[in-house]
Amino acid sequence: MILNLLLIGVTWAEHNASVEEKSWADAYHRFFTHTLHAFSYHLDEKLSSYHSPFETNATRIDQQNASTKSQDRPPINDRFSSLFKDEIFDEAYTKSYALWKTTLKYDYKANTLKPFTSFRASLALPKTKNRVNLFIENEDEEEKRRRGDYRDMTEGSIGLRYTFRVKNSMHSFASVGIHSYDNPYLLTHFWLPYEIGRWRNRVSQSFKYSNAYHFEEETNFYFDRFTDEDTMFRIHLGRNSKHEIDGMGYYATLSYNKMTNFNKGYQIGVSTYGQTQPENEITKYSLHGAYKQNVYRKWLYFEIEPRVEWEKQYDFEANYVLHVSIEIFFGLK
Repeated sequence: MILNLLLIGVTWAEHNASVEEKSWADAYHRFFTHTLHAFSYHLDEKLSSYHSPFETNATRIDQQNASTKSQDRPPINDRFSSLFKDEIFDEAYTKSYALWKTTLKYDYKANTLKPFTSFRASLALPKTKNRVNLFIENEDEEEKRRRGDYRDMTEGSIGLRYTFRVKNSMHSFASVGIHSYDNPYLLTHFWLPYEIGRWRNRVSQSFKYSNAYHFEEETNFYFDRFTDEDTMFRIHLGRNSKHEIDGMGYYATLSYNKMTNFNKGYQIGVSTYGQTQPENEITKYSLHGAYKQNVYRKWLYFEIEPRVEWEKQYDFEANYVLHVSIEIFFGLK
């Protein structure tokens, strides 16, 4: 019954997504999007006034970006990251944006139904050669794990991110920020994309030091196999370690990803999670799916993610989890 109502709601919203009539919601969305880009622009102007080389390079970079635009659609993995706003999104999306997401989670074993909200934003500064971004994040551990981001499992943060020049196909950035007034941190992140036939792969490594949590690091491997321009299989392997935890954690995901159009897609996958200490063991298995699409407006998204999980804490008995989310995206598409 509930699923039927959800499907009816999605169908109705999809039907109304093409309606051109503007409402008060569109007016507020335009206002906040304009405010976001205006603030980014003025901050960009202020910073560039201190460093004249930024000003002289800005026009050249804008011209390069304009001249290299292609009419071809981006590859499926870039479109998938753009839709689901996963851990690769900030590396591919260079414009200013803000993202507000509210999720309702049902957990059968815990017998709970609870909401949680996440927010993150990135302000691009083009006159700094597109290398500096001001970022704000307020996501809990659960939301980060849901979208596959294991680099920073702590509370919200604000800071600056500096992207270095690409050398020998190696990309990198460094971030300095604060989680709270007494918990500053420094993070460096490196990634190397490469292609082998129809496989588009990527390896990444992160290092982080914070006042409260000390040292932590993370390694991820992505192997994306294109079957056509709208479909891919992804193998994701990863590991991490933290100063205050003995051993390391590891995880693996195999998923089938399909984009039915630029703003609609789904994923079906299986995952495992494990640890090496105090015993080398698998602590969780999961079977999961996710469906996401635009609803009613181009900036409004609906997502549903059912999961079946087998965790050690429940003696590997099946647990049923359902996430239903509404997402608002402020930015240029």
